[in-house]
Amino acid sequence: MRYTFMVLVAIAVVGVLGIPLGDPRFIYTAITLECAYIALAVLALRIGNGVDVWSRVGTMVKESRSSSKSKSKRSRSSSMIVTVPSIAIASMVIVANTLSTTHLSIMMSLTPLYNALILIVGGYVLQVLLIISSIYEYSRVRLADLNAR
Repeated sequence: MRYTFMVLVAIAVVGVLGIPLGDPRFIYTAITLECAYIALAVLALRIGNGVDVWSRVGTMVKESRSSSKSKSKRSRSSSMIVTVPSIAIASMVIVANTLSTTHLSIMMSLTPLYNALILIVGGYVLQVLLIISSIYEYSRVRLADLNAR
């Protein structure tokens, strides 16, 4: 989860720099999106450090920790907590940036250079890196799960 965590932190930093430049009508949406990235980064950090996420989710589920099969299934589902929403959010951001005519005109003309750089780096480059790192992390956990069998 190290790569996914680093990309999520980079997206959050670029987003914090870009929020004041955006349209004031969408400030609450932008802040909500940044909070989602920060929450995913915290989860990625916790999972990457080996903290059992499921131990904090609910106290009603009592599972034995001795079985390696349940541990591998748990690690795969723990990685899915971060990877699936990361891929979904990154895909939506790329599609939304592409469909927005204002964003396209800023990126094509580079008129406010700082805005265009923030849009290109935060809206495309880092989002593609997030998709790639999420797929990498999930496939790494999945391969470890298959090799454990």
